[in-house]
Amino acid sequence: MKYPVLRCVVASVLLAAPVANAIGADYWYAGVGLGYGKIEFYPADFSSNGAFAETVRDADLGFTGALGVQFNKNWGLELNFIQLGKFSYKYTQGAAVQEDIYEVSGWGLSLIPTVPLTRNFSIFGRLGALASQTRNTIRNPFVNGVPTASITPVQVNETSFLTGFGAQYFLNRDFGMRVEYQNLGRVGSSGCATCTGRANAQFLSASALFPF
Repeated sequence: MKYPVLRCVVASVLLAAPVANAIGADYWYAGVGLGYGKIEFYPADFSSNGAFAETVRDADLGFTGALGVQFNKNWGLELNFIQLGKFSYKYTQGAAVQEDIYEVSGWGLSLIPTVPLTRNFSIFGRLGALASQTRNTIRNPFVNGVPTASITPVQVNETSFLTGFGAQYFLNRDFGMRVEYQNLGRVGSSGCATCTGRANAQFLSASALFPF
């Protein structure tokens, strides 16, 4: 650009634009997103110890939603819902195949410590509790090694620690984006006839945020 003064003015306007559109330090927001759910089955609850051939599907597409309040630039509180996905553990013996369909969802309540890096961009953590619901539906079950007609699906509710971290960027006062990793801790239960079996659960997501 030919004129240095004009160049400085243009640069100042471009740099100031994100600040002018940035969201304030305190606000409410809603969010919705898609994610990648992954679990790790407890071998003590699922492994046949070599009695059957085993096939595991431990990852699936899930979704999440959130409603939160940012009290100030450093602290927020959020209620979030996670549908982690549908997973399976298969046991094969000859032509017979038993499949445990394992589904996990839950509601979390968390403190959100936030570190602003610019007016638009921040990193954050998550520390709270998750009330999870785990359901195990068994298809073509074996009972003492013999195929059986059906077993009633079992469902349990458990509470675990919820932790995570991520980053978010607000394009303007009305729209932002977030990527986040969450560790849901242990879900499911074991040691009883109506237990689902246990697993460690994790969730990686990308969400849209709508301040209001």
